[in-house]
Amino acid sequence: RSFRFFDRILLLAGPEKLWLGVMVILLRVDDRLLHGQIICSWVPYIRADYLLVASDEAASDCLVSEIISACGSSELGVLVKSLSDTVSYLSKESDPAARFMLVVGELKDAMSLYDMGLNFTSINLGNIHHEDDGRVITPSIIVNSEDEEILRKLRSLGVTIEIRDVPRNEPREYIP
Repeated sequence: RSFRFFDRILLLAGPEKLWLGVMVILLRVDDRLLHGQIICSWVPYIRADYLLVASDEAASDCLVSEIISACGSSELGVLVKSLSDTVSYLSKESDPAARFMLVVGELKDAMSLYDMGLNFTSINLGNIHHEDDGRVITPSIIVNSEDEEILRKLRSLGVTIEIRDVPRNEPREYIP
C-alpha cells in the first residue's frame, strides 16, 4: 500500500508538516541515534511529544532498543521501530495531535522511509561519519559516494537539506 496520497498530507505554516496523518516536526539523520544534542537541545526546541528512532538495526537488538526507549519520560515518549514499522505506526496507530521527531542513523534509511511513503519535505543532517572514504562537509558531516547520491536524489525530489548540529547554530544548506 502506498501512502503517497496528497489528501493525507497537509502542509502547515512553518517547518511543521502533517505526514501520514501525524505531525512530524523534524527528521534528523544522526549516526549516534540518541544522545545529548537530541534530548537536551532538539526535543525542547521543537517541543516534541515523541522521539521515534527508525532503525532496523536498533529495533532488532533488544538491548539497544530497551536502552534507547529508557530515555523516555512522562513528557517525552521514546520509541524504537524498524523502518517499515515506523511508516505503519505513523499512518495508523499514533496520536494525530502528537508532535514527533524522527531520527534515522543513515541517509539510506531516510531514503527508504521516503520510498515507503513518508514524503518529507526537509531533512536535518546532524552526524554522519564516513571517515575512510568520505567528503568532509563539516566536522560532524562526512559523506561517502552513496550518501552523495541519496542527497542528490532528495534534492531532485524537492527536499530541503539542512546541516545543523544543534538549534542554536545557523543552518547550512547542503551543496553538492
